[in-house]
Amino acid sequence: MADDQIVALLGAVDLFTGLPPKVMRRIADYGEVVEHEPGAPVVQAGEQVSGFRVFSPKGVEMHVVLAGSAEVDLHGTRVASLGPRAYFGELSLIDGKPRSADVSAGPDGLRTFAMPKWGFDELLRDHPEVALPMLRALCAKLRRAEAAGH
Repeated sequence: MADDQIVALLGAVDLFTGLPPKVMRRIADYGEVVEHEPGAPVVQAGEQVSGFRVFSPKGVEMHVVLAGSAEVDLHGTRVASLGPRAYFGELSLIDGKPRSADVSAGPDGLRTFAMPKWGFDELLRDHPEVALPMLRALCAKLRRAEAAGH
């Protein structure tokens, strides 16, 4: 997928709302497009997000859904299905705590933009303006989860 397409798709995600094109291109440079087969696990609850894994090519990542769907299970119960422009894994990148849910590719597979923790940390350090839309989006996500009883 061309960088311009990734930048456009990421620009439609509430986590990155209103960021300048230069910053959006930087975000696109930090990650990669990853294909997940139907039903394949993407992240698992309890998975550690610290140590050397953070720096490995397939280390700790957050994901933005580009195509297909992702299924979110909490303690063995399906709590959400995520479609394009949804994201997951960002909380563990921020607080370094283990993953809180299982996320797997939906029945038609899943294509995500995956950003590793080291890139995420560097992005926040070099472009602190990213923090405000991110905080707003995460607050909205938390309020939705509270309203749904999760």
